[in-house]
Order: sequence, then C-alpha cells, then structure tokens
Amino acid sequence: MVRTTRLYTPQVLQCSETLTLETKQSHHLLKVLRAKIGQQLVLFNGDGYNYAATLADSAGKNAQLTIGNKTDAANESPLHITLLQGLSRGDRMDTAIQKSTELGVNTIVPVLCERSNYSINTDRINKKLEHWKQIIISACEQSGRALIPQLSDIQSFDDATELFADHDKILLSTDAAKRLKDILKPENKLCIFIGPEGGLSPEEVTSAINKNFKNIQFGPRILRTETAGPAVISAAQILWGDF
Repeated sequence: MVRTTRLYTPQVLQCSETLTLETKQSHHLLKVLRAKIGQQLVLFNGDGYNYAATLADSAGKNAQLTIGNKTDAANESPLHITLLQGLSRGDRMDTAIQKSTELGVNTIVPVLCERSNYSINTDRINKKLEHWKQIIISACEQSGRALIPQLSDIQSFDDATELFADHDKILLSTDAAKRLKDILKPENKLCIFIGPEGGLSPEEVTSAINKNFKNIQFGPRILRTETAGPAVISAAQILWGDF
C-alpha cells in the first residue's frame, strides 16, 4: 500500500483552484519526495478538512498544485485535552509536544515551573515557539490530523494554573490516593499538568490543588516528563475519548 503524502500550507484552500506551494514545502515535495507531474497528495491548512491535490507543474522553485475535492478529516476526539507542560531542557519538550499531538491533544501550554531550570530571553523563546509549532505541524502531517493544536506562549506557573476554569484539571503525584479511573468523567474538557524534570515542587502542588486541580497517581513508577504527558493522554482517551 502506497502511503499518501500529506502537506500543510497556511494558505486558504479552494476546490478547483490552482495553488502555488511555499518554497520550503515545494522543496520537500520536489527534491526530497521527488514527486512527478500528476502525483496525487493531500493538503490541509488547519480548518479540519483534507484537500485532494495534484502536482500540476514542477518547474522552478515553487510547485503548482490543482486542488480537488475536500473531505472532513473527522478524526478528532470528543474529549478536549489541554496539556500544561513544565518546561524542560534538551529534546524532552520536543518529544512531549510531538507525541501529545499524535495522541489528540488540543492545546499545549509550556509552563515555567520552579524546577524548570530554563533560561528566558525573548529571542530564544521566539525561536523555540516557532520550532515547537513546526513539530506540531509535522505531527499532524504524520498522524492525519487536519486541526492543528493551539500552542500557547510560555506561561508562569501562577498564570497557567489560573487558566482553563471550564476544564476538569489534574496533576500527577506519587503519593496521591486517587487514580485516573477514580475521578468522574470530565465534562468534555480535561486539563493535564505535567511538571518538568524533578516534577512540581510541594509548594506548586499545594497551590495547584487550591486552584481546583485534582491530585492523582499514575501507577507505582515514576515517569520521565516527556513520557508522562503522552501516557496520561492515552489513558484519558481510553477512558473518555476515542481509543
């Protein structure tokens, strides 16, 4: 079975029209994938639809694509999930964001926590946010999603825990009494707070609980920060979503 190429474009997509693909995506399509005239592919722009497309012209740097029919991707979970992810160094954030997107997260909020050990400067943060956005888009291309999860600006711990009042909110702790299956089914929206390396501090846990986060345990083993988010999302999808 031949795998269908899916590409993201931020452009408005209209059936029966011709589109000039961006230079970066054109390079990937023509030079990396070596697409030929007449090749079929799928485009999406985040509106929830897949658009059939055909490579009409490969001359020059920018590919010309003819847009065909559109179809509803119809693969979003009924459970709306927000991930508050404590900032971590190295590729841990990349992994957490990529896998959470594949598993159906709707919103990702990077959070500067007490144990984040993360330096903040405007230039670096802007580059990181753009990098993470590209990871989200690539994960959508791979997983078949046509709605793109929202990536928030980096939030402080206090600000992040004040958000999403309409969500059922949980955080992980090894000494918690309740498990995920012990809490009531969320009212369509679930917020999951995952700490950075070393977890949330005791003071942060207390503060979050005072802001209506439910403290739960997630098995007897301590998970790495990049594992915890995707693991909890998977379990939530099994209990209340579409797994």
